[in-house]
Amino acid sequence: MEQPPKRRRATGAYILFLIVAFTLMTVPVFTFADRVEPLVFGLPFNLFWIVLVELAAFVVILGFYVYEHGRGSEA
Repeated sequence: MEQPPKRRRATGAYILFLIVAFTLMTVPVFTFADRVEPLVFGLPFNLFWIVLVELAAFVVILGFYVYEHGRGSEA
């Protein structure tokens, strides 16, 4: 009898990612990005920073999902 494949886990890396993402949006680091000039893609730099961190979070979480659950179904 075949055993189902063991699921991979990325819990430690995910917790580290959450800490880094939270740190990038809090006062000690965000003060670096808390300025209006320069404009990046027509956005003030602080708004660009927020959008950049959110897009990076989306890509990283998508990567964690693909790592843990794989691509497609194996039937």
